[in-house]
Amino acid sequence: MRTEETRGRPRRPVRWKGWYVGLFDKLVLPLPGRAKPTLKPVPTPEDPQAVLAPVTGRLVALDEVADPAFAQGMLGRGVGIRAEGDVAYAPVSGVVAADVKTKHALLFRADNGAEVLLHVGLDSVALHGAGFRTFVRKGERVSAGAPVMSFDRALMAERGLDDTVMLTVTNADDFSAVESVRAEGEVDAGSVVMRCAR
Repeated sequence: MRTEETRGRPRRPVRWKGWYVGLFDKLVLPLPGRAKPTLKPVPTPEDPQAVLAPVTGRLVALDEVADPAFAQGMLGRGVGIRAEGDVAYAPVSGVVAADVKTKHALLFRADNGAEVLLHVGLDSVALHGAGFRTFVRKGERVSAGAPVMSFDRALMAERGLDDTVMLTVTNADDFSAVESVRAEGEVDAGSVVMRCAR
């Protein structure tokens, strides 16, 4: 590779076999704001029946959520959480069974057979993916507590959207019991909020 140094002036690209050498090093540098964030998993208990809080925040009974589909249990049994942060973590160990183009929801198939829906915000599909970022894809294996999604709560507030995080077991009828550990109070990401018993 040839380069050309000029005294007192920055290096100029040099034409070599039809290519401008010296521009390449600028092109391969990471673009500002595109670096993947470094996120660590949250601590989780060893409990194969557990469904864990994907975010830190305040628990809300699902029937109090302002979305009839969730409040009436049409999307399964579960809980709502008013998030304090902007990162969601895997609620179970298993496989990502489905993701959506708008990046506001993920479905997990847990190792115990539970199908767990993580849904961020009410009517958040209207953002068409703006403010959302997923770190996993359909078919990918995840461990409970691993970071799987980030979301922009400030943007949701600006658009007048409720940022409640819904967590449901969509195939609850396949289990003898799907029970919330508690109905209210503060929870940390990675703490047990539900248990699924066969």
